[in-house]
Amino acid sequence: MRRASKRTLTMRFSVLLFAAALATTACASGDESVADTTTPSTTPTTNTIAPSTTTTSTTTTTAAPLTPLEALGYPVSSDWVLETVVSGIDSATGGLAVGPDGFFYQADFGYADHPGDTVYKISPEGDIEVLIQSDDLEQLTMTAFGPDGALYQTAYGSGQVLRIDEDGTFEVLAEKLRGPTGIVIAEDGTLYVDSYAKDVIYRITADGVVEDWVSHGAFSGVNGLTQGPDGTLYVINHKDGGLFAVDAEGSVTNLHKFPKATSHGVYLDGSIFVTSRSGYVVFRYDLASGDVEIVVGSGEAGDQDGRGGEASFGRPNAITVGPDGALYINHGVGNTNDPVTIRKISFQPLP
Repeated sequence: MRRASKRTLTMRFSVLLFAAALATTACASGDESVADTTTPSTTPTTNTIAPSTTTTSTTTTTAAPLTPLEALGYPVSSDWVLETVVSGIDSATGGLAVGPDGFFYQADFGYADHPGDTVYKISPEGDIEVLIQSDDLEQLTMTAFGPDGALYQTAYGSGQVLRIDEDGTFEVLAEKLRGPTGIVIAEDGTLYVDSYAKDVIYRITADGVVEDWVSHGAFSGVNGLTQGPDGTLYVINHKDGGLFAVDAEGSVTNLHKFPKATSHGVYLDGSIFVTSRSGYVVFRYDLASGDVEIVVGSGEAGDQDGRGGEASFGRPNAITVGPDGALYINHGVGNTNDPVTIRKISFQPLP
């Protein structure tokens, strides 16, 4: 075997030392050579080191559902108080009027097997008597006193308008109307009656001439009718909560739309107070500003006297102003129209 020379061995040893030094340098640099980004490169990287990630913990908060009162979307006043006057009246919620003597006049709209042919006279103490009753009448609706001191009554089912004297005698002023509901008696004796079925306002002269006075495309189950001191009529849709003003020439102005089906309304001190049949509240619409608030009602059926949103009642229907300046409403039990309770709403601001 040929022996390597001493020179050859020395050269091989030097090469081995140089290779070991290179290997030591590469191991010492490790990931730093991969992570160095000070010099941009157009060569695609093949780095397979997983990137660091930060995990963020999130908490999902679910808002509490709105109460029925909050869902109506209006502020609730604390200045009005609801009080029960009389309850348990065997009637369905037709009209309601308060006479100068403080007696209540409650019209019976009727319910199953109960025709709705009676107007009751009820004392402030709750004593009930029949003022009129007739088989010719059906589904008595709204009730109002005229400037002549007589009581006027519409009959939805039999299509009539009546004038009732204090002793209970009555005469039919108009008939064959289609679903007459709200009624206003002007100073000159002219009657204004809205037709739920026909969506018109009838005008009936003192001598009994009936005309279709006002109709409008936005009328939808016109039901409530009241009058301001300047003679403007205010009309309330039952079906969609629309509120309208009608001037002496019959021009219609759209004022507001309440969020649920309404029933009737009354003018008092620059505002229209409206009963919300399916909202279980009473609204106040300020004619000067257009602002709306809820004066009483919890937004759902109940039977609780109290202030503002603490008060509750069944489906509210008629609303009127008494000689004492307070508001009075009638309502049934729960979501029914009977039996009837009469309640007083008075302005009693907190100190």
